[in-house]
Amino acid sequence: MILQALCEYYDRMVRENPARIAEPGYAVTPVSKCIVIDHEGNLIQVIDRMEEREITGKNGKKEKKLFPQRVITPQQPKRSGSRPQPAFLCENANFIFGIYGDQAGAKYRFEASGDLHEEILGRLDDDGARAVVAFFRKRKLGSIDYGAVDTTGLSDGGNVVFMLLGDVVGYVHYRPKIKEAWDAYRLSKQADASFGQCLVTGEVGPIARIHGNLDGFGQDKPTLVGFNQDSFVSYRKEKGDNAPVSETAAFKYVTALNMLIGDRSHSRNIHGEKMLFWAEKSLPVEENAVALLLGGGSLEPETQRDEVTSRRLASVMEHLYKGTRAEKLDLAVDTRMFVLSISTNKTRVVIRHFYVDTVGRIIERLQQHHADIYVEGAEWDPEYPSLSKILTETAVRRESKNVPAPYAASIMRSIVSNTPYPNSLYMAMLGRIRAEAGTNAQAAINRTRIGVIKGCLNRLAKKSGKKEWIGVNLEDTLASQSQTLAYTLGRIFAILNQAQYEALSKVNASIVDKYLNAALASPRQVFPSLLANAQNHFSKLAKANRYYTHQLLREVMLDISPTGFPQTLNAEGQGQFMVGFYHQQQAFFKRKDKGTGEPSINDIEQEKSEQ
Repeated sequence: MILQALCEYYDRMVRENPARIAEPGYAVTPVSKCIVIDHEGNLIQVIDRMEEREITGKNGKKEKKLFPQRVITPQQPKRSGSRPQPAFLCENANFIFGIYGDQAGAKYRFEASGDLHEEILGRLDDDGARAVVAFFRKRKLGSIDYGAVDTTGLSDGGNVVFMLLGDVVGYVHYRPKIKEAWDAYRLSKQADASFGQCLVTGEVGPIARIHGNLDGFGQDKPTLVGFNQDSFVSYRKEKGDNAPVSETAAFKYVTALNMLIGDRSHSRNIHGEKMLFWAEKSLPVEENAVALLLGGGSLEPETQRDEVTSRRLASVMEHLYKGTRAEKLDLAVDTRMFVLSISTNKTRVVIRHFYVDTVGRIIERLQQHHADIYVEGAEWDPEYPSLSKILTETAVRRESKNVPAPYAASIMRSIVSNTPYPNSLYMAMLGRIRAEAGTNAQAAINRTRIGVIKGCLNRLAKKSGKKEWIGVNLEDTLASQSQTLAYTLGRIFAILNQAQYEALSKVNASIVDKYLNAALASPRQVFPSLLANAQNHFSKLAKANRYYTHQLLREVMLDISPTGFPQTLNAEGQGQFMVGFYHQQQAFFKRKDKGTGEPSINDIEQEKSEQ
């Protein structure tokens, strides 16, 4: 199913963009440098092929970085072992110039690269072919010294292509006769391949023994399908014969994966995992909408979007976040869409999750996810946190390397199936709050963490048939009349913390810093002493603030049962406590934003008359 969908995507892209999609035997390859040679094979110039792109750094800020230009070149072989195969007309300095760590390896690579180009181009009647052969014959092992020619960066490890001086065709491998020679060489090698029925297409043809590498995983070049150990030999079937995929189908799915990985409108890199998504037909607005819903909704400039698409997309996103159904926005809701999560384990690609549904259903589930984790909060906190942001909040020191590997796929599975979020996600959010609150409570108890806790609790309550429901803010939750005792305790804790702040302003350690963990674990032991100490804080407040805060505490305390505070809070109760604390804290901020932060005597008298 996965390979079939990827092959279909490749076929569609060839129909829509034939000039930009690599044919069998070719691949879109990152290229760092271009060597310009004359007709006698002399190196004339080295052209830099690095491109500057704007990316989002680890700290969330925009930064510019250089990337190799992506060029359609003859497909590079999959390499392994001590005697790797050379590539044709797109190679690195290890092979072209024999620049390698050990002398034997350098000599092998240098000679193998020369032999390959001699074999394919040696008898070809073409100016470009003769120039390339002459260049390879003139090389010196381990040297990039070409006199006055600046060869800086040539040996940095990037791929190098060739251009003939004065040639209007472009790169040498674009010349028609050289393309014919490469195709003939490639087909001659297929004659040695085993033939069988392809599991993807059902057609009989040469079976791929080794499948191509995937880009985008750093120095690792993993494969999706591979059998490279003797232990996989079964019924005398070796390597690719164990799961026969034709060379054509293998090329198509690998090319499709690399296209998706390299396209930000079809992929998201989430802490080492690649989240890929595509529709069965060209839908730029719908595919970008899914990308933005996964990425947190920030509409970044994208060079591949035209102005009309960008305006349409901005309007669609605004309505989607307001809860408007996709079908009311004239989107192709009945078209199938595919979501694939992959990660790498050194030389292998791990399929984390594969999901197929309609565009409308996937957008609806993503909308529901954002609605479930939404809480009101500060403007500087993300209103619609991305999946990457959520995962970052589970990690020690918010470092990507500390995010547990299975989290991304398990959360995505919950989103697309509209089921409760993983319990491990809920416990991770609680754990980070408890671990960090003692040093920086404001950063620890943030909008994203509380939103995820709220979403976990509400989805679990819905599945269990419970009536408890937590809203986006305090007023919303109180209106539902379903707040729990733990939620009320969180509100009381926030009121006591606010009273301390208003009475003493800056303190070395607030109530939250000192007592949060104890209040979550043993409310009955902590709250009586906090309430007793609060009287000292109330006595130091200004008259207006003293009345409001004290009266609010009295009202909330009415929800505490006659039996008093509970002995302990379970994990569910601790989450409700944290949401109650956050909601009450935000209510204080909203009250302060409406005025000076200190109610007038007229406000107090009005509050008295309303009670």
